Amino acid sequence: MELYEDMEPKGDLERLISRIEQAVSGDKVTGLARVMAQLDAAGSFDDPALYPAPRADRYARRLIWRDPDDRFVVVSVTWQPGQASPLHDHAGLWGVEIVVRGMMEEQAFRLVERDAQGRYRFHRESEGLVSRSSIGILLPPLEYHAFRNAGTQVAHTFHVYGGAFDHCRAFVEDDDGWWRGERVTLAYDA
Repeated sequence: MELYEDMEPKGDLERLISRIEQAVSGDKVTGLARVMAQLDAAGSFDDPALYPAPRADRYARRLIWRDPDDRFVVVSVTWQPGQASPLHDHAGLWGVEIVVRGMMEEQAFRLVERDAQGRYRFHRESEGLVSRSSIGILLPPLEYHAFRNAGTQVAHTFHVYGGAFDHCRAFVEDDDGWWRGERVTLAYDA
C-alpha cells in the first residue's frame, strides 16, 4: 500500500484504502458507492488531515493514494465558497464522488455532438444542490459535469477514479452554443 503527499500511514487510513480497494476489485462503481456510503456513515472521511488546505486562487486537490497497478486513485478536494470546476470530462474514467462537508452544486451534461473543428455540443442533463453524504457516480460516456461550492463555508469532497486521472478536458462555451475543449494537466496540492 502506497500513501502519498504528507499523509502518514495510519491504521484508519489504511483501513479506508483497504475497503475502497476491495470494492474496486469487485463491482467497481456500484459496490464502491455502497462502500463509500458506509465509510461516510462511520465517519471515515471526517479527519481534517485528509484534505488539503484551502487555496485562494482555485480549489485544492490532494492525492491520498494511487493503486500500484494504476487501477484507481483516491483524491480529496477542498473548495472555498464559490470555487468551481469548469465543465470537464474524466478522461474516459469511471468515478465515485461524495460530499463530505458543505453544499455543492452539480451540473451534469451529455455530449451530443462534436464537429470537424474539434468543438463540442452538450445537453444539460441535470442541475442541483448536493449536500453531505451525497454520492455521485460518473460512468463514461456520462462523465461530463461542472462542480461548485454553493455554500458559505469551506466544502470537502472525496473522490475515487478508475485510473491515474492526471489529466482531463475542460470546456469553455462559445457564444454560438458550442464548447471548446482543452486538455488540462491535473496537479495536486501538498
